[in-house]
Amino acid sequence: MEGYLLKWVNPFQRWQKRYFILNDHILTYCDQPGGRSKGQIHLKVAGINESKDDALRIIINTGTGQILLKASNVDEKNKWLLALKKNQEYCQRHQVFNYGQRIQELLTDIWTNFASFDEQLTYLKEKVSLNMQKEINDIINLGQYLKNGITLCCTLIEEEKIKLYGESDTIYESFDFENEIPLNTQTSNYTIRQEEQKQNQQENFNSYQFLETIKLSNPIKYNNIKYNRVYSRLSITNEATRKCLPYKQDPDEKFAFWPFLKECIGKDLTRIPMPLLFHQPLSALQFFASSFEYYETLKQAAKAEDPYKRMAYLMAFSLVRCILGIDCQKKFFNPVLGETYEFFTPEYKIISEQVCHHPPITAVHCESEDFIFSITMEATVGFSGTSIMAKLPGLVHFRNKKTNEYMTYSLPSIIVKNLLFGKMYFEQVGEAIYTNHTTGDIGILTLKERTSEKDAHQVKAVIKDKNGNIRCQISGHFNKEIYANNELIWKRNSVDPESKWYYFYSQHILQLNHLNEDILRSIPQTDSRMRSDMRALECGFKDLGQEEKVRIEEKQRERRKYMEENKLQHIPRFFKEEFDPISKRNQWVYLYNYEKEKHLIDLDLF
Repeated sequence: MEGYLLKWVNPFQRWQKRYFILNDHILTYCDQPGGRSKGQIHLKVAGINESKDDALRIIINTGTGQILLKASNVDEKNKWLLALKKNQEYCQRHQVFNYGQRIQELLTDIWTNFASFDEQLTYLKEKVSLNMQKEINDIINLGQYLKNGITLCCTLIEEEKIKLYGESDTIYESFDFENEIPLNTQTSNYTIRQEEQKQNQQENFNSYQFLETIKLSNPIKYNNIKYNRVYSRLSITNEATRKCLPYKQDPDEKFAFWPFLKECIGKDLTRIPMPLLFHQPLSALQFFASSFEYYETLKQAAKAEDPYKRMAYLMAFSLVRCILGIDCQKKFFNPVLGETYEFFTPEYKIISEQVCHHPPITAVHCESEDFIFSITMEATVGFSGTSIMAKLPGLVHFRNKKTNEYMTYSLPSIIVKNLLFGKMYFEQVGEAIYTNHTTGDIGILTLKERTSEKDAHQVKAVIKDKNGNIRCQISGHFNKEIYANNELIWKRNSVDPESKWYYFYSQHILQLNHLNEDILRSIPQTDSRMRSDMRALECGFKDLGQEEKVRIEEKQRERRKYMEENKLQHIPRFFKEEFDPISKRNQWVYLYNYEKEKHLIDLDLF
């Protein structure tokens, strides 16, 4: 079907006449018949609806935005609406059934149920009497035996498929159900897909060889890479570091906030799925590691001789997080419950885990030979209609191993401004209190909303002793330099001009989501680096990334529903909630079991 419809462009150009062509599940539009295509709308996963306010309007929600169309009369609108929905239904009805994917889904379901089974038994083990402990242990061992047996069966099926490849194309194709010819499909199209797959198999041969090395040790991780549409397009190498992202991202990319955000006024945005294009390719768990580009500043907070200077260095380090919102005005991915992240260097180790989903709480632990740095981060995000505000009520804990000092500090709120008009920017506002619980010293940092470019990013703070006497004054700009009593204590690293194409990431931040063979062997399947939606965005596969984001979020909802129906509770693996008698608040404390138990995780999150 094809013909003219009106398409909403923007508040200035308003409705413009476009010529639409519907072919399979793709709706293409141009200025006139035979003209150059101005865009395509993929209907496969889109929402197609009528407007309650306008009888001539059709609304298509693509997941990354909203397309508004208008017909000249009701009959024409109904014909287009019927054609769009019929093509979408036909496409969804005739999708090729992927038996390999079905095996993976069944295996995932088995592991999920066994994880719940283990949690129930662990809970029961704490309640039963001592004479029942042996019986409970026997059941746990039996469950583990069954789980490993089922996993091994599925792995052997995959191995038999690989053995048949190259011996008989006909037999192998019967196993390769992803490219099976559906009914009413032209053979020529199938042949093209065969050639494309053979080319991809040749390009990714080394990756497949590597994957075989992790098949038995971590079948969930193996399957999440082997059968994922994002990772099937990538080749995993063993490059230790990288100098840029795989895809150059337009720093001036425009996306329509208002059609999405107008539905969010007054709501908690942590409960609302955000379109992929609102994000940068990092999880909030990785965001905490980004500040450690300035690890030396935190090191000075532990080693400086003067106690007030130690607090001044800690204050300077805490402001590093403000830099990240200066140039890149996109949010981090919200972690799913149970998601983890590790970042190990010769000098320090960072371990983080998403310990609660509603409200979202992230636990972070970093340790070096000089200090222990931990965060219990909560967040509530609200939208007023013109700006977004994120409140962060958690506390950051800093233990100095050299002096045995214990310090905490709070975090200011984050405001996103100019959502609709003007240049959007992030701003840190509010008061942050730094407390040395050992000496009684107090630091007070106040970040005010900017009134002009002159006072943007300005830092003003004081450090007082336990008697209230001012001992140190902090000044400067957190995007340039920070001074303590007029002495330079922190300076921003130089910015690579090419970083504008990569979300303004520094070389340190570029490594946070880097994935090579060694890293892949080391991390568990719950690590943020395994997220296919982030990986797709990083590589420029934006439509596929949106589909993956929806799939991961739906998977999380299904798991939560299952646990609620069965009265199960998620138990964080590496952190435990405890009351801190010094700060008089609950915090999540690291159990020092990550490196020993990270490969025992049963969760399949991605």
